Amino acid sequence: MHSATKQTILASSTLTLALVSDAVLYLLLPIYFSDFLLTIIWVGVLLSANRFLRILLNPLIVYIYTLLGGRRATLLAVLFATVACAMFLFPLGPWVLLIARMLWGFAFGLLRLSCLYCATKDPTLSLKNMGWYAAIQELGPLLVLLAVPLINHYYSVQVIIAISLLLCLMAFIPALLLAQERVEQQSTNRAWLPKLNYQHFLTFVFCLLFDAVWVVVLAPLMISLGSSEQQALAIAAIVLVLKRGFNFLLGLVMVKYSQLQNASRWLNYSVLMMLLSAWLLASSALLSASLLAIVGHGLFMILMPKILTDQNGDLSVRKASLNDFTLWRDFAAALGALLAGVLLAAELVTYFYLFAAILLSLIVAVYSRRERKSSVAITE
Repeated sequence: MHSATKQTILASSTLTLALVSDAVLYLLLPIYFSDFLLTIIWVGVLLSANRFLRILLNPLIVYIYTLLGGRRATLLAVLFATVACAMFLFPLGPWVLLIARMLWGFAFGLLRLSCLYCATKDPTLSLKNMGWYAAIQELGPLLVLLAVPLINHYYSVQVIIAISLLLCLMAFIPALLLAQERVEQQSTNRAWLPKLNYQHFLTFVFCLLFDAVWVVVLAPLMISLGSSEQQALAIAAIVLVLKRGFNFLLGLVMVKYSQLQNASRWLNYSVLMMLLSAWLLASSALLSASLLAIVGHGLFMILMPKILTDQNGDLSVRKASLNDFTLWRDFAAALGALLAGVLLAAELVTYFYLFAAILLSLIVAVYSRRERKSSVAITE
C-alpha cells in the first residue's frame, strides 16, 4: 500500500472514531437537554459553537498544525476530543459544556486538516485517497444514526456518552501509527480571511444550501405539507442515513475507480444536480430534491479537493487552498444553522431556494460561458 494511502486511512480512522462523540450530541441534546442542566436555547448554542470557533481560530489551528506536524497535531486533537467528550458525562451546566464544545471544535479542525493533507499529499492518488477519507469518516456518524435509537431503550444517556468516550480513546491507536510530517510538507498559510475564488464560492453556497439549511428545514417543511410529526421525523432520519450511506459508498467507488477521467466534467454534473435540487425545493418537491442533493453534494465534496489539488502544484499553496475550502464549508454550516431558523419562522424557505436557484443558475451560466471563451482563445 502506498504511504500516502496508508496515512490517509490512519488519519480518517482517527477522525471517525473521535467523530462519534460529536454525532451523539446531535441526537441526545435536543431531547435530553435537561439531563445536562441545559435549556433548549443552549442546545443550539452548543451545537453551533464549535463551527464558529473554527472560523475565528482558523489561523491558530493552521499554526498549531504547522508547528507540531501531522502526527503530533492529530494526537493533540484526539486528546482535546477525549476531554471534551468526558465533560459531557457530568451535569456541569452550559458554560462548562461550552468550553467542551470549543475544545471539540479545535480538535475537529486539526483532525480534518490531517485527513485532507494526507489525502492530497500525492496528487496522482488524491482521488483514491479522498475516496478512503470520504468512506471512513462516514462510519462513525452512520454508527450513531443506526445504533443510538436502538440502544437508547436499554441504556442511559450517560452510558451512551461513555461508549463514545471509549471510541475516542481508541482513536489514539491510529493516531500513534501516523508518520511524522516533515517541515517542508507543512502549510505556511496563516491568513484569517480565506480567499474567495469561483470554486470556494460554490463550496460555500452549496454547503449552505444542502449541508446546513436543508438538513434543518426538511422535517418542518414535510410537516407543513401535511405529514405528521412522527412521519416527518422518520423520513428525515431515513434521508440523513441515505446521505451518509451514499457518501460511504461513493468513497468506496472512488477507491476502486480512482483513475476517473474528466473530474471537472463530473464536478459540473454535481453542480447541475444541486441547481436542479434548488429549483425542486422551491416547488416543494422535497423527496426528489433531497435525492438530487444527496448525490450532487456527495460528488461535489469528494471532487472539489481533487480539483483544488490539481490546480496547485506547489504544496504550500495547495494546503492553503484546502484550508480555505474547509473554512468556507465551516462558515456555511455555522451560518446555515442560524439562517434556517429565521427562514422557518418567517415561512420563507421556498422563496429562499427560489432566489438561490435563480441567482446560482445565472452565475454558473456566466462563468461557464467565460470559461468556454477562454478555452477557445487559448486553442486559437
